[in-house]
Amino acid sequence: DALIVYNSERAIPDSLRRDATYGDEHGHIAKTSVSTALSNCDAMNVIFMPLGHTQTRPSMNDCYAIAGNFEDYHINRWFRMPNFDTTNKRERALQHSLPLRHFGRVTLPQGVTEFDLPELWDNYKLGKKGFLLQHFDALRTFFENVDTVQQELRELITKRKAVRNNTVIVMTVNIGQSELLANFVCAARSRGLDISNVVVFPTDLESKTLAEGLGMTTYFDEKNLGALPKGEAKLYGDPIFASMMQAKILCVVNVLGLGYDVLFQDVDIVWYKDPLEFFHDKSNTALQNFDILFQHDGSGQMRYNPLSANSGFYYVRANKKAQYVFTSLLYHGALVRKSKSHQQVLVQLLLEHSSFFGTKVKVFDKVETDIFPGGFHYHQDWDVMHDIVSGKSNAYLLHMSWTENKENKLKFFRQMGEWYVQDQCIGHGYMALVKGGEVTDGSLTSQCCSAEPIFSCHFRDKPSKEPCFNSPCIDKRCKQFWKPTPELVAALKAKR
Repeated sequence: DALIVYNSERAIPDSLRRDATYGDEHGHIAKTSVSTALSNCDAMNVIFMPLGHTQTRPSMNDCYAIAGNFEDYHINRWFRMPNFDTTNKRERALQHSLPLRHFGRVTLPQGVTEFDLPELWDNYKLGKKGFLLQHFDALRTFFENVDTVQQELRELITKRKAVRNNTVIVMTVNIGQSELLANFVCAARSRGLDISNVVVFPTDLESKTLAEGLGMTTYFDEKNLGALPKGEAKLYGDPIFASMMQAKILCVVNVLGLGYDVLFQDVDIVWYKDPLEFFHDKSNTALQNFDILFQHDGSGQMRYNPLSANSGFYYVRANKKAQYVFTSLLYHGALVRKSKSHQQVLVQLLLEHSSFFGTKVKVFDKVETDIFPGGFHYHQDWDVMHDIVSGKSNAYLLHMSWTENKENKLKFFRQMGEWYVQDQCIGHGYMALVKGGEVTDGSLTSQCCSAEPIFSCHFRDKPSKEPCFNSPCIDKRCKQFWKPTPELVAALKAKR
């Protein structure tokens, strides 16, 4: 349902003019169909709001004011909170006795702002730059080299024929996450899927060596990305994780700048089917109208609302609206570093550009569609996961997001029967296979890739291709993915 407010009597439907003004025969607000309610509207402004308590938004007594003024498309929020003069969160929390004060819209009632601004200086006296000045330096490097980078990239894509239906699949990786890239490549090839238009943007020479050894097209933008950390992120949002966000932005900006559509994806993904077949389906005319299409993240946190778009898998059309979204994201790099997530910054830019420029953004529903499952489904929606392991799913891929670290991602992929990397190529082991420090195109494929999935059990309370009854639990509640029914237990005994 929606509550519609009209700015003039002329906008009210002719058949409901009295009821909309005075209420129906019972004094209630008039109810009608959407088409009737909007029949006299020349334009419609839409505001989304939570109806009551949600899992990620604490219950508050919210009021909504519509005030006459020049037209505004932003939400301004007032809270009964003290001024944030203290770092003690208890002293900053919501207090009903206080007057209403203006705060940023992504402020939580506990006294936490989800968008803290980046500093110009970390320590002015010591000359230590803050995120803003650091980002100015990064932008200077980008602007000084953008023409050279795009020319080299254009020549590489042309030479390698790394484009399909005007689309380039873009991935970026450092040595800390290189096994996940290898698993994507090996898994796709085991299924005979076309990954010839994947361009990998490594941030170090080691991951460049591995990617080329697996036969992948690579572009090492050493000037812009060479100083990024090599290690793996230990936790979501840690400094290494935040630093790698710059690489994820730059590679998309550069490829879009060449006029190619982009399918960007993180390395912690395996394909069941080629997702480009979905995005290139011209018969789906509604889909073709969108500028940017995202996998649903699954999170309902305020900083991702209302779109909850996952920045680890999305398709972008190389038109000026989408190009400007990612150019704007590049300019917001300091805020990305400060918030430790380019996803939450990107979501807010999508909202602004959708409202301001009419950019059309699609996020695939996490419940109504099962084509792009991710970490939300792996950890919480086990109906989807049972369909996947039983072969009944329509899924194109599995994105192992919502997972704390690389070690767990490897274990989850292994017990899902989606791990295809030989042990000798995990970590830096593949370097022992490289003679003279160099590789030829695809020379590591036979040594690193397994034709069949390498399965092993690790946790009985996580989805798995086969039951893992004898494995420990990883979560406190210890809810088993497989129910040990007599029929299943008997079948397992017979199999052994």
